[in-house]
Amino acid sequence: MTLSSAVLFPQAMMPLFVFEPRYREMLRQVLAHDRIFAVAALDESSDLARELETPHNIAGVGMVRACKTNEDGTSNLILQGLARVELEAIVSEAPYRTARIRQVFSEPGGSFDLMDSIQPDIISLVQAQINLGAPIPREVLQFLNSIPQTESMLDLAIATLCHASDLKQELLEKRGILPRYELFRSFLRKEIQRLKLERELRGNLDDDSISLN
Repeated sequence: MTLSSAVLFPQAMMPLFVFEPRYREMLRQVLAHDRIFAVAALDESSDLARELETPHNIAGVGMVRACKTNEDGTSNLILQGLARVELEAIVSEAPYRTARIRQVFSEPGGSFDLMDSIQPDIISLVQAQINLGAPIPREVLQFLNSIPQTESMLDLAIATLCHASDLKQELLEKRGILPRYELFRSFLRKEIQRLKLERELRGNLDDDSISLN
């Protein structure tokens, strides 16, 4: 599936609503076999991107974890990311798009000694956002703390906390774990600065009184 602003990270859950006839057929085939298909974000850098449905070359492949088919033939499903993949070539467009892919493997991208600092640093930055009033449930911290694998924790943090699709795609394409972390850390720090500025502008007014400021 080539979808606007849809970036699927490994381990992350993505809800999808399938209504187009071609994707209904694709889903039928997927459920009858290995339950796996890829989601690529639409590359909107071209004027013809939407017309040609041009995908980014790096996408996510996932497995259908749950699916409910509705009376009208549409379906609601949950797709869980499995891996990054590179789209090497579009093989066919009918009855739905198929592509030749290869898995993209991550690499450290820096000193192994720095890997251990990734999880506590992200937790600290997320905690700082919550303290400044960011609408992030505290359960997110518990969830991120419970993930033992550094890269999985990083990818799930990105999928959960980063809502800008262009940045998410850039992060998906980072093969180095440390460069991926550094870019995401920069985003978190900018969010903290934004929240601090917002608090300063609000003064001591609560939400009901902010219009008076």
